Amino acid sequence: MAGVNGGFLIVLGACLAVSVLQCVAATSYDVGGSSGWTIPSSSKLYSDWVKSTTFKLGDKLVFKFTTGQHNAYRVSKADYDKCSGSSPMEKYETGPATVTLNSTGHHYYICAVSGHCTAGQKVSVKVSTAAAPGSSPSPSPGTTATPVSPSSSQGPASNTGSSTPTSSANSPGGSKSGASHSAASAVAIFMVIVSGFATLFL
Repeated sequence: MAGVNGGFLIVLGACLAVSVLQCVAATSYDVGGSSGWTIPSSSKLYSDWVKSTTFKLGDKLVFKFTTGQHNAYRVSKADYDKCSGSSPMEKYETGPATVTLNSTGHHYYICAVSGHCTAGQKVSVKVSTAAAPGSSPSPSPGTTATPVSPSSSQGPASNTGSSTPTSSANSPGGSKSGASHSAASAVAIFMVIVSGFATLFL
């Protein structure tokens, strides 16, 4: 009986360790790095920011902006090219806004405040098919995208929540949070948990 309980606890510990590994794999990116989501001083700020970064399913974009001064709209490629916020797929009106990348391909975001997008406040990110372990295609907790129906696409929308992300590392791709644990640290955590269970119950 003790061997069965010990085996069960080892499996339970392994599941817990896998959950820990999954949590440290997704990455949050502050859009624009230290500049944040604002009218850029250079029209290439956001295109340069994405160049050295590979975005994966489950990663998060953090649009840091002051509510009422900026917003972030997810739009089609055509609307991105013309800087049109008249038919957004998602609206984020409350800053900072955290967006979970829950589908592959290109994601296009603009600031729909008059003149901001044409001044360069827009970003296109390409999401790869390689999912961050443990990621799921669900909205980020704390930030709600306002779904846009055809009848409400012209009206104002508000974001019902926001989150305050923290940045822990800088890279050419911008600030990252949620990635402070390296793969080696995650493996070490896994090994400690598994060995602890093994020594206690075997």
